[in-house]
Amino acid sequence: MTPQPTAVDGEVFRQAMRRLPTGVAVLTTRGPHGMTINSALSVSLDPPLLLVAIGHRTRTHGLLAHAESFTVNVLGAGQRALAAHFAGRRAVGEFGGVDWHPSPVTGDPVLVGSPVSIDCRIDRQIEAADHTLFLGAVRHVHSTGANDPLVFADRDYRRLAKEPVR
Repeated sequence: MTPQPTAVDGEVFRQAMRRLPTGVAVLTTRGPHGMTINSALSVSLDPPLLLVAIGHRTRTHGLLAHAESFTVNVLGAGQRALAAHFAGRRAVGEFGGVDWHPSPVTGDPVLVGSPVSIDCRIDRQIEAADHTLFLGAVRHVHSTGANDPLVFADRDYRRLAKEPVR
């Protein structure tokens, strides 16, 4: 007799996903508003599409639901404090002390020092349980050439090893 699968609760799934390293970025939109994310996913190269998953209970969700665009600012290894800043609860004026400028393409905040910033026009919103998947048509990519990304795994920020695994 084959054992029947059992339902997995959210906390068990969360603990499993902590073992999956992800990149760290700050999603920004007009307001200005920003939120640390680790859910950016390349969907297509032709045309270039980027997907972000945002929880329904976040302030960001309410803003994006009515926005035309967003920018994903990929963070570098030296930007841990910036990731922590945008991961916490902030009052109005959340960009105080943060060096940024408006994107010439979307007007959304571009964080100075981010290795890559990707401007997107919101193309589609897809409901998925307690999140909405925002599909963004990529309008502009700005790269500084820095290549040491900030990574999140096992509940902490980390750096990539310099040596490739062979």
